Amino acid sequence: MSDDRRDEHPLLAAFRDDPAPRSRKPWTEEDFAAVMEACRDGASIEQIARRLGRTPTSLPMHVRRMLPLEERHLPIDLALPRLRQLDADGDYDWLGALAQREPSPWERDQERRVEQRALGLGGLSDELLLDIGLALVTSTATAQDALRQQCAAELRRRGLVAHLEQQSAAAADAAVARLSALPTDGYRDWDAAVF
Repeated sequence: MSDDRRDEHPLLAAFRDDPAPRSRKPWTEEDFAAVMEACRDGASIEQIARRLGRTPTSLPMHVRRMLPLEERHLPIDLALPRLRQLDADGDYDWLGALAQREPSPWERDQERRVEQRALGLGGLSDELLLDIGLALVTSTATAQDALRQQCAAELRRRGLVAHLEQQSAAAADAAVARLSALPTDGYRDWDAAVF
């Protein structure tokens, strides 16, 4: 058995009887700071685990948590070398990276909904959405039910149904006024023949 006392951390003497006395205990900020310090010293996973009183099998998962969120997919055996790369200048914000977390399924679902709204009718301004709603209400062309339902749902979500009703009534009044303003000369005979 080799004597590795040159790597000995002051707390190591207390851990001689139990090589991992802190195993299964919650990790603290001080534990992560000690990992970073040992990483800067060039310590291996086994040496870091000994310094912290942790098991070498669990340590790489915690080292991986110190990586940026988008790099936590790396294999466990690459976590420590990557942490050393990130800290090459000695200024890596490991605490900031540690604070990053994966979004919950609910948060991912909310993000997806926001993206969908931005791509579809939800991405339109209120004025444009009302214009489309008015066109669907007043048009004689048949629109797909899916489009009508999506437009109605978005109008309801934004609380614009009353505005659409007002615009529809105003459009109907304007159409009747335009119809009333048409000259009636020459149309009386046609009207009588039709009716």
